[in-house]
Amino acid sequence: MKRFLLFLAVSLCFAIQSFSQQIVLTNRAEISVMTCGASDLIHAIYGHTAVRVHDPVKHFDVVFNYGVFSFREPNFVYRFAKGNANYMLAPERYGDFYESYIRSGRSIREQVLNLTQQEKQQMLDFLIDNAKPENREYRYDFFFDNCATRVRDLVANQIDGELKFPDANDGLTFREHVSRYQQILPWTNLGIQLVLGSPADKLASAYDEMFLPQYLFKHFADARLSADGESRPLVLKTNTIYEAPEPKLSMLAVYSPEIILTLLLVLVAWVSFRQLKGSKRHYGIDSVLLFIHGLIGVVLLWFFLYSEHPEMKANYNQLWAVCFNLPFLFLWLIRPWRRLLRWYWVVLSAWLLLFFPLSIFLPQHFEMGFYLLIAMLLCRSLFHSRFVLARK
Repeated sequence: MKRFLLFLAVSLCFAIQSFSQQIVLTNRAEISVMTCGASDLIHAIYGHTAVRVHDPVKHFDVVFNYGVFSFREPNFVYRFAKGNANYMLAPERYGDFYESYIRSGRSIREQVLNLTQQEKQQMLDFLIDNAKPENREYRYDFFFDNCATRVRDLVANQIDGELKFPDANDGLTFREHVSRYQQILPWTNLGIQLVLGSPADKLASAYDEMFLPQYLFKHFADARLSADGESRPLVLKTNTIYEAPEPKLSMLAVYSPEIILTLLLVLVAWVSFRQLKGSKRHYGIDSVLLFIHGLIGVVLLWFFLYSEHPEMKANYNQLWAVCFNLPFLFLWLIRPWRRLLRWYWVVLSAWLLLFFPLSIFLPQHFEMGFYLLIAMLLCRSLFHSRFVLARK
């Protein structure tokens, strides 16, 4: 998903729009699907897909990019989380496209499509029309409407015949697909896994897999075009334009969530044991854990109520990230309320204990990091429950 180059994109949009009637491709023209490698930037960890139209006779070499957005747009992050962020199609010169990916150290592979002259022309005409200011924006959906799916649908809709893909897939869910790419940023992966609900645990078909650029490349390589009783391969030839080294794990990857959270769990257990042997109880760890769990619960509740992303609905992480922990924390810090609220610890202990066996039967995958977070709060809630039950 490429960064936004506003001036270049807009100027080229108007330039191509103004000359659209003059662009008639020659028989030497080629239309290619460009597949770009991943990087360790959050918006680029899945790779990128674009369409190149090259006619050496007309000196026309333009890349049409469906992945244009800007973090600088007002409330972009909020609108992205809510599910109503708009991306756009913008053309840019191939030379600029090439240089930007070389600078960022990302691979570029090209699949030249096996199209008739008529199919090439109608595909270019569609792209030019789609790049007009009144047509270029679309509502982004990570799994079902992004830079890769737009290119897949473009090719399928602009050919004179039927585009057939092999049925074989990797047998992975949407969650498993994105998790493989997100391992380069393990803490980011943990956060994304947190907000993805049970719809992300649906098995992705071969057609669905093409929301990822590398899978679009893979399935295009095996696809065939059928028309007038004849069949031909979709891809005429494949060119490796630039081969970059695999992106390295971030420095934070050394301190993976599982390692850090395991160490924190050991610390929480040790502190709780020491407090059991002593006469004083301290609530610093409780405050931190209740705040984290409660805040996560509030965030997940917001996604459930307000986000338009269907994959963020029905999120069973809300069962362990109890949003009531947040108001309980603030009331618990007020000493006169503690006696009245002390049974909350017992109820919370029972609920978190129940979650462990219950999670096996829920239609959603839970990261190990989540279980470690649960175990920390469970340790503290059991610690307090012991005193509550002893005074019963």
